[in-house]
Amino acid sequence: MDMTVGDIAALVGGVLEGDSAVRITGVNGIKQAGSGDLTFLREARYLPYLETSAASALLAAAVPEGCSIPVVVVEHPDLAFAQVLQYCEQEQVQQPVGVDATAVMGKSVILGRDVAVGAQVCIADGCVIGDRAVLYAGVYVGRGTVIGEDTVIYPHVVIREEIQIGARCVIHAGAVIGSDGFGFAPLGGQWMKIPQIGGVIVGDDVEIGSNTAIDRATFGHTRIGRGTKIDNLVQIGHNTEIGEHCAIAGKVGIAGSAVIGNHVRIGAAAGIKGHIDIGDGATIGAWAGVTKSVGPGKTVSGFPAMDHNLERRVLVAQQRTPALLRRVRQLERELQALKDKLDEQTEDRS
Repeated sequence: MDMTVGDIAALVGGVLEGDSAVRITGVNGIKQAGSGDLTFLREARYLPYLETSAASALLAAAVPEGCSIPVVVVEHPDLAFAQVLQYCEQEQVQQPVGVDATAVMGKSVILGRDVAVGAQVCIADGCVIGDRAVLYAGVYVGRGTVIGEDTVIYPHVVIREEIQIGARCVIHAGAVIGSDGFGFAPLGGQWMKIPQIGGVIVGDDVEIGSNTAIDRATFGHTRIGRGTKIDNLVQIGHNTEIGEHCAIAGKVGIAGSAVIGNHVRIGAAAGIKGHIDIGDGATIGAWAGVTKSVGPGKTVSGFPAMDHNLERRVLVAQQRTPALLRRVRQLERELQALKDKLDEQTEDRS
């Protein structure tokens, strides 16, 4: 990265206060920023850090009092900073250009305009790759798969046969889309494999993290809705349907045939049972074990998952359990002493 503060103001659509010629060679947080770095001020509580920061320029919603470095004024400094990070990412990642000589193409493959295919990519028969799609080194695309325009697929992603990937998707390194669903039936003391002949449909603007696995359907399709963002190391079982604009954090496991609504948020390492419904706008807490359907807009946590406020009360009660047990034992001793005393009085009267 090497650009002027004036260039950054133009990039994010901000208003510059200060010297436009100051050069920016990096980005960093307000506490860690050094000379040549651009930083941002999200909230007023971070103002004290600005006094000791060595940053060369600042993104902020207003010019802080006494600020001596150039300030790019924008309505949302954190979003503007994200724009700058996107620009840096484009510079940092060496994108393939054209079709590498080592790439392997099957029969009847259709490449759109300005497609980039890296080294050792393998595209099987009958695939369609949309305009401006980018396939980095070592990607495998199975027979009959369709990849939408402007989609970026990072190294060593495996996309199996008859899969549909939408436009402007991002699939990170090592992800596997369309591996067999986990289908087996007990037969004669052994497990008989149930053929998985369905597919996967991934909507537009979906992001899929590294080493995430999305299984193909037994029949029909596993579906990922438009705009959904999936973190690393997520397992999505066969015939699962995930709605639009969901956010799924790392290590989540979703069993087969679960139905997830739109705008659902699922915290890290949560587990969701198969064949249940998660309603629109629901929130699943981290490490939750969801064993039954969750209604729209509900927030659940814990194992088994329950209403979040109830689960918080349960946790507080658990913390008080040792003291409660001590009190119960003391009361039992006192009750026994009263009983013994009453028995003695009864014997004396008799």
